[in-house]
Amino acid sequence: MFKKVTCFALVSIAVFLALAPAQAAEFKTGNLVNITEGKVDGDLFAASNYVNVSSSLPGDAFLAGNTVQLAGSVAQSVVAAGSMVNISGKVGHALRVAGSQITISGTIEGDVMAAGGTVNILPSAVIKGDLYLGSGNSLIQGEVQGKILAAGGNVILDGKVGKDAYIQAEELTLASTAKIGGKLTYKSPKEASFDKAQAVGGVEYIKTEVKQSHKEKSAFPLVAAIGWFLVATILSLVAAFVGFHFLRKRTAEVVSAVMPRFMANLGWGFVWLVMVPIACVILAVTLLGIPFAIFGMIVYSLVSCLAKILSGILLGVWILHLFNKKRGWIVDWKAILLGVIVINLLLFIPLVGWLLAFIFFLPALGGIVLAFRPIFK
Repeated sequence: MFKKVTCFALVSIAVFLALAPAQAAEFKTGNLVNITEGKVDGDLFAASNYVNVSSSLPGDAFLAGNTVQLAGSVAQSVVAAGSMVNISGKVGHALRVAGSQITISGTIEGDVMAAGGTVNILPSAVIKGDLYLGSGNSLIQGEVQGKILAAGGNVILDGKVGKDAYIQAEELTLASTAKIGGKLTYKSPKEASFDKAQAVGGVEYIKTEVKQSHKEKSAFPLVAAIGWFLVATILSLVAAFVGFHFLRKRTAEVVSAVMPRFMANLGWGFVWLVMVPIACVILAVTLLGIPFAIFGMIVYSLVSCLAKILSGILLGVWILHLFNKKRGWIVDWKAILLGVIVINLLLFIPLVGWLLAFIFFLPALGGIVLAFRPIFK
């Protein structure tokens, strides 16, 4: 079932991006990104140490930084990641957020998926969809009009839930003001003390041992995996878009050179992947060769990181080319967005997914190596 849903989702994304009209997108980088006034056309991609958005955005927003603040309004969806993330504005559709400390106090028109160390949903927060939550410590004081699926250490519910709530926690606390419009199902080593009438649909308590079996603790790893996927995808998107922003021409040249000679570049990538470590080991045997071996491994690591980023771009370009042959091997924001998301999804599928991701990693590696070849001539 999971594979069918995943395949359907990937195909749907590909069809949408291939047929959708080109939409403007703006990229903001630097030590400080401050969007306080002026109009942003289309989607916003921002990566910085400090990201602050207090204006109105007409499209989606992809925000990443040490500190991320969203006090304005976003017409579409928001994907945010950072050490500290504060969402106090309005989000027109879904919110996907990951971070060490997350605070939500605004209005979210769709679902919220949050994963972090500490998640606080303040009394002013209104979530009109469902809440999917995974964290060490969670405080839910606002209003969730849909259902709640939460897993973590300590969960405190002091707000209003419109539908069912399913919670798995080491300790669950329900304040006297908490109201649940549906059924409350919770798993915990100890039973919580509260008025059962607070849950209109009834209460089901499932006692768990401190040392849980694999099946009993399945909810938290799932939420943790989703959180890790969000963080990995956002960081990969930031790296890809920033790299493309500064190396637009070079990226397009490498992709145009790799795709028509895919297998040849795959072969060169395999040679580089295998032979460079061997050469470095041989150099390290001799005293004079040690500095060269260290330098070689540094270059090897850097090139491999670049190839990881480029592999997602290659995959996105290839998928869009399947649906529209007239596109050629064009690199744009649609190819980058699609490719990075798909490549990170593949990495969550054992064996087959890893193999497919590796197949695009090798040509990317070979393409980068061949792109630098003229320098040494």
